[in-house]
Amino acid sequence: MTWTFAFSAPAAVETELVGGKGANLAILTQRGFPVPPGFVVGADAYRAFVRAAGDLLDRVESFSFDDPTALVAEAAELRAQLHRVALPAEVAAAIRAGLAGFPAEAAFSVRSSSTFEDLASAAFAGQHDTFLNVIGADAILDRVRDCFASLWQDRAIAYRRRQGFGQREATMAVVVQSMVRCEVAGVGFTVNPVSGALDEMLVNANYGLGESVVSGEGEVDQYVLAKDGTLLSSRIGRKTRRVRCAEQGSEEVEIDDAESALPCLTEARLGELADLMRRVEAAYQFPQDIEWGFDAAGLHLLQSRPVTSIPARWTRDESAERFPNAITPLAWDMVEEGFHRSLNHSFRLMGYPPFAGKWFGIHGHYIYGNQNAVELYGARAPFKITSLADLEAQLPTIRERFAWVQSLPMEWSRDLDRYLLGIGEFMAEPLADKDLRGVWDYVLKVNRLGSDYFLPNIAISITQRTLYKVLLGLLSMLAGGAEAGAQLFDDLMAHCETKTGVINKELYGLARDIRADAALHALVDARPSRELSSGDGLAGHPRFAARFEKFLADHGHRETDFDPYHPTWREAPWVVLDNLRLMAAAPPAEEPEDKEHALRRRQLQAEIALFAKLPAALHFFMHELLRLARAYTTLDDVEHYQTTRLTLPLRRGLAELGHRLARRDVVAEPMDVFFCRYEALDAAIRADDAARWDRLAEAVRAEKAAYLADRAAPPAWVLGEAAATEAGAGDLTGLPGSPGQAEGEVYLVHSPDDFANFPKGAVLVARTTNPAWTPLFYSACAVVTESGGPLSHGAVTAREMGIPAVMAVHGILAAVSNGQRLRVDGRAGRVTVID
Repeated sequence: MTWTFAFSAPAAVETELVGGKGANLAILTQRGFPVPPGFVVGADAYRAFVRAAGDLLDRVESFSFDDPTALVAEAAELRAQLHRVALPAEVAAAIRAGLAGFPAEAAFSVRSSSTFEDLASAAFAGQHDTFLNVIGADAILDRVRDCFASLWQDRAIAYRRRQGFGQREATMAVVVQSMVRCEVAGVGFTVNPVSGALDEMLVNANYGLGESVVSGEGEVDQYVLAKDGTLLSSRIGRKTRRVRCAEQGSEEVEIDDAESALPCLTEARLGELADLMRRVEAAYQFPQDIEWGFDAAGLHLLQSRPVTSIPARWTRDESAERFPNAITPLAWDMVEEGFHRSLNHSFRLMGYPPFAGKWFGIHGHYIYGNQNAVELYGARAPFKITSLADLEAQLPTIRERFAWVQSLPMEWSRDLDRYLLGIGEFMAEPLADKDLRGVWDYVLKVNRLGSDYFLPNIAISITQRTLYKVLLGLLSMLAGGAEAGAQLFDDLMAHCETKTGVINKELYGLARDIRADAALHALVDARPSRELSSGDGLAGHPRFAARFEKFLADHGHRETDFDPYHPTWREAPWVVLDNLRLMAAAPPAEEPEDKEHALRRRQLQAEIALFAKLPAALHFFMHELLRLARAYTTLDDVEHYQTTRLTLPLRRGLAELGHRLARRDVVAEPMDVFFCRYEALDAAIRADDAARWDRLAEAVRAEKAAYLADRAAPPAWVLGEAAATEAGAGDLTGLPGSPGQAEGEVYLVHSPDDFANFPKGAVLVARTTNPAWTPLFYSACAVVTESGGPLSHGAVTAREMGIPAVMAVHGILAAVSNGQRLRVDGRAGRVTVID
């Protein structure tokens, strides 16, 4: 058994063995950073200590978790008893052996290092013990035991309880590190955690040890730096006390007045520190929060951890495509928990640190994204390549680091079966015989099934985006420029099998049937789709009616809006008929099979040309990169298609619940249940008393009124910025989505209710589009959306249809109106208002 690990030991980078703090110090040491030497007493040593303690920890499960005062006393008594337990002899011997390489009079810091990822985060910093300037083997053994015991601080016990962690699952490692007698020390952030600026760095500093800075108990010096080290601003605090080493510990001493108001960092030291911060961020490929110190010998890196919280900047950049329209309160309350579970599950899978804040938030019934968080996690290249030779040299590291990219699609497919079986069981489960609480429990179980299925969703979406970015970068390098690279990318990705493509073929076939039957075509043109799709409206055309019904049976779970408050195709078949009317009226397009064959030929020719000039050593890598880029295109699409199946049992359960609440006069109509807040609804169902129901009814009326008012107004793109004003003649800019130019009249599409009146040859202008909107593209001359980018549904579909598209034109819905004429330049990403 290995009880201790030198920072230089290969195994010392494993968090489960040495805890988060120990692993980071080992990584930094092995990458050549100026880390004071030391070793880690591993988690196995803690387990041996626990075994030596006998049954002392058995009492933890019966602690008074609901009584904070009692818990403090119980935890203190447990720690007192643990302090009396001697370290196992073999552990003590290993620690003494680790100290043998240092002078007998050497001083050390002894710091706890939790092996729980969540407990090792910055949010839990300071909850376990740290000891400074510890001298002598006996004293160090005592402090290691104290660190082990600090795992049982009442705050740590309560935190594990709240997070659902088993108390006995937690383990502790201990860092034993050479003490630096700092002249100046502090912390540094490679992004600005105060302003949220990702292109700035922030440094706090004071004389002496860094504990005076970390504690936040007095004024310190603050420096804001650009990424290149340029000093942007500084605030020199009146520093009154410094922490310095004392016998077997540390002490605070006063700073004399003459020194107090002076900067504690010289310009040269600040530049050296800025360089270190940049290098640490580059090594982790993620913003870092570091602890540092200068002594007479120079600069030392004492610790580094990822920045996982940053002030939010709420925009529609990230959210508008996923959540284009106003959303009901209950829908968001149920989605939000599952989304943030997926977020941190995906980040763990991808090797990113957990995110401590909110990625999405609701404001005025619209969903906004935390753009600072998006850029913090999503705007970074997975690796940097400067040449093909550089890529070849990095291949072993890339294969090892990104092995999960190859396995994720298979794991998702495995879990899909369980999800689909669950959907089937829920759709077959009787609801009429359940009481109100039983129906609510059914809804919660459906939502949990969806939340579990959704776990890898964020990883799938980010990986698809990243694969595209890497492929486009390499192709631009090979082709000699961005424009040529983009063209080669389009050729290589010209055809990918998607569920949306399958549905579009089936819609094309149904539209072809309508065009081929003059009587059916006249009927579809003459009668409103709502009337035609109800009852026996299609009875005179049994062959088409059967095909249409089969289409709805297969794909009727498709959403008309993200919010399950809105009906699916199965419940609103007139939406599909409106689409088919538009497609049937359009000139016959190229047969889907012929078009697919042409795209495959174009793709194959591009591949042959690419591999002809690619070094042989990179052939396998490029084959895999292309395969994965196409596979994730397919996966991202089919994952969304399957996600929408959840709408069927969720709406079924909530409709039943709504009927029950309508009978109690809590809601005016069953689907008003979506205007309940989750917590209030859950509490009312569990308490089932008249007063709570009355309060809930009043809240539902207020929420619905506010929702309807918000839905009628365009949301601000960035919270705190003025709304868009009406446009005159001039240009609006966005992101290129599909090349080409076209002119046409504006037609604003807010929802499927606008489909039926879409004029042929119009410019489709919308917040975003989704696969259910694809038939509109057959009638549109161009597409402009408020959100999205080159990978969004609107851009991909426009490229397939050969019409120009410009994405992410912020405020376009407020800036133009129906009847205005636009010129759309899809390659330049420009929209010109002509009149």
